[in-house]
Amino acid sequence: MGLSDLSKQLDERKQTSTKSQPYAMGRQTVRKARTDLTSKDFEASIKLKTMPALKWLEVQFPKVFIEEINQYIDDVVIPNDKDYSNKLVGQLSSDKSAQLNFPLKEHETGVQFKKVLENIGKSFIQKPYNRMSSVECFECWTVHSYEGDYNPLHDHGVQTQSGLSCILYLKVPDSIKNKPKIEVPNLNHASGEIDGWTQFQWGANTMKDIYQLREQTQHVVRPVEGKLLMFPNWLSHMVWPFRGEGERRTLSANFNIHDSPEVTKQFAER
Repeated sequence: MGLSDLSKQLDERKQTSTKSQPYAMGRQTVRKARTDLTSKDFEASIKLKTMPALKWLEVQFPKVFIEEINQYIDDVVIPNDKDYSNKLVGQLSSDKSAQLNFPLKEHETGVQFKKVLENIGKSFIQKPYNRMSSVECFECWTVHSYEGDYNPLHDHGVQTQSGLSCILYLKVPDSIKNKPKIEVPNLNHASGEIDGWTQFQWGANTMKDIYQLREQTQHVVRPVEGKLLMFPNWLSHMVWPFRGEGERRTLSANFNIHDSPEVTKQFAER
């Protein structure tokens, strides 16, 4: 049997093979010369392996929890009016726009919220990453955005070699909330479908790259009240501007990761 004949036989077997019938390559051809082989010797196993480039965590808090956080912001954060914009890149221009410090120690709500965030961060770093380290939420702030405000592409800084950041959506204007629920946005015809959305980017792959079987390296997230996103602090992200009345309110925080001597040694030996 020549190469062309074998190729034709393989194509025919590929067309008739199913998941319940493993693909057997040239079984009859080889069996004539090897009578000691059985059908099992010709069965090939196939497994798809994906190499992840990124992990993040999503939490959907109940409405009563978000109402309590918003009340704390209205009663404490906004009256304190401690500007945090000197540390942030948000391009906020409305008279009502603000970026304010969210105190984590002076009030009981802040103290309890800090514990909640740190517990989430600890679970995130220990389970998906299998890294027995502790997490410290060391800063937190709120962003009060209005029509035309936006955040350019940026990442966050921490005080340790590795860290986490998070975004919690607290208020979403009707102009964003009432847009059609879509899986894949279509920006043709000035649709404005991702106005006010958060975009994450961890590479520079284009549609041509994806066509060439490279993975996508960006993702957009629709803001939903009560949704928290937690991710490595190096992950670049931005917020698109929006049109319409109402406040887009978010809370962000940064976390230090404190590694045990065992974890430090583990990475040092790699």
